[in-house]
Amino acid sequence: MKNSKMNDERIVSQRRKIQSDAYHILVYCLLISILIQQFIMNAPFAQFAVEVFCLIGIGIYITIRHLSDGVDIWDSKSHTNKRLLLNSIISGGICVSLLIVLAGERNVWSIILIFVSFIIVYFLTHLVLRNINKKRQQQIDNDLGSDDTVE
Repeated sequence: MKNSKMNDERIVSQRRKIQSDAYHILVYCLLISILIQQFIMNAPFAQFAVEVFCLIGIGIYITIRHLSDGVDIWDSKSHTNKRLLLNSIISGGICVSLLIVLAGERNVWSIILIFVSFIIVYFLTHLVLRNINKKRQQQIDNDLGSDDTVE
């Protein structure tokens, strides 16, 4: 009987892994669909607005659930402010490169403004989320520690 329970847990774990993989594939497909419709097909925003709102909604939902359940979004120990700034600069470069290639943006001041804005928003958003995540992790650790002392 014990062996079948272990089998069931393994099967449940594998199903969750498969569903997680399917979720990631779906999110990437939504993103690719948005990029193709916007930049290659030159579709109006109304045509792909549902995909954009679904992608944004999924991101917000996942972030809120991770924060509220105390699941570490990022590995807090390895994410320093220096590494966050480096990630912001690299992500900003990728964003601007895509803008230049896909949208054909050639105005230098516009590109610089987008690059700097992206870095600032990315850095501040991740900094705030990381601090909220650390506080939540500390709160959970304190709650678990107080449960041990009560018994």
